[in-house]
Amino acid sequence: MLSQTGRYALRALDYLATHDDGGYKLVKDISGELNIPRQYLSKILHTLACEGLLHSQRGRSGGFRLSRPAKQITLYEVIDPIDHLSRLCACIMGEKPCGEENPRGDDDPCALHEMWGEVRGKYLDFLQKTTLDKLSSDV
Repeated sequence: MLSQTGRYALRALDYLATHDDGGYKLVKDISGELNIPRQYLSKILHTLACEGLLHSQRGRSGGFRLSRPAKQITLYEVIDPIDHLSRLCACIMGEKPCGEENPRGDDDPCALHEMWGEVRGKYLDFLQKTTLDKLSSDV
């Protein structure tokens, strides 16, 4: 259910969490360690810095680091700016959000409304309750 970009974001933040010594980590080091294209990773990390999840610093001792402890950052916070999780509210059948006026001209939900709502709810609940520190293999 995650895009490639979302998976890269999680891997990069997991790297920053497990290598948290208070210093900044360079994009080239992170990308080399995780085998993620450097420019692509740079854009992802800048997006997350704009969201307040990372601190960034330019210069010789610059790079990225987490803005707060990994146990305070949810997977939802990491994934939402990348994958725009609000799109999951759309009807799985491609209709307008179920229960609203849809192209059929009525407000009946689609046939999958209840099942999709349950799956969507569990997925979003998982992302909102799971913190970044849970990604580490030593936890």
